[in-house]
Amino acid sequence: MKIWLINNTKFGYKNNSKEWSKNMFDYFNNIFIPFIEKNQKSGDILVHLGNLFHSTENVNISILLQVNELLNKLNKILPVYILHGTNESSNITNILNIESITETKQINNILFVPHTQNILKHINSDVVITNSKIDNSILEKYSDKLFFIGHYDNKEEINNIIKIGALYQFEDTDNDKGFYILDTVSKKYKYIKNNYSPQFFKIIITDISQIDNIDSDYVDKNNVDLIIDKSMITDKNIKLDVLLSKFNFKSITYTNDIQKEQMNDISFNMEDIIRDRIEKTNNADLIKEFENIINIYKEKY
Repeated sequence: MKIWLINNTKFGYKNNSKEWSKNMFDYFNNIFIPFIEKNQKSGDILVHLGNLFHSTENVNISILLQVNELLNKLNKILPVYILHGTNESSNITNILNIESITETKQINNILFVPHTQNILKHINSDVVITNSKIDNSILEKYSDKLFFIGHYDNKEEINNIIKIGALYQFEDTDNDKGFYILDTVSKKYKYIKNNYSPQFFKIIITDISQIDNIDSDYVDKNNVDLIIDKSMITDKNIKLDVLLSKFNFKSITYTNDIQKEQMNDISFNMEDIIRDRIEKTNNADLIKEFENIINIYKEKY
């Protein structure tokens, strides 16, 4: 039996933004559901680790109906459970046709603990899945246990603690997003990265020649902020405007205060962009060679 773990879908994000909703449902309908249909086995279950909605105080009725339809569609493929997180405190999940985990529950020797319960009182299983916010140093003391934690938007793996993070990137969060699959027999788990949804990036340019290295398709698909050194706004300004007109940047900012650490941002972001492009080729040798080059560069600088 496998448990499919997702977290922090936050439907209704950005005041029920239509653009955000489109991207969220697009990922489920075109990537997540087809992947589950192809790979799920009899006996598998899907558990949402909480924060189904971004806010339960102002849920758009259209989004609510779409979420209900989505969950019902998933529930026909495999049983779906919602582990109560902070945003489920209003019991909004009661109006959905999906089973909620509101009290500590054991499924196939896996312990599920909602955010309202004290996790330290319920550590009686080899694997604990919870939405509770708890300090890593406390859980590390239980080195013989494996913890999967919701609540957080950013993914993190530290020893026996796995914060699974959100399915897709929100503003001001890391871009490593996806979901986990846990084998309840072997206790082994697998992370499936979301390489489909739009991501947030910052690109800094200090020379007009750098524009030639920007991928317009990548900018169109993602949310890219451009920062331009003000020293470029001279006689090159018209040429600069013409070159930039072919890109769909989320924002363009001019500054004369570009620090060294900001220059490091562009190296980091370009590294992610190049890695993403290479991974899509499925060329293992090319990916390995790229990682070797990056490691050499980081050791040198």
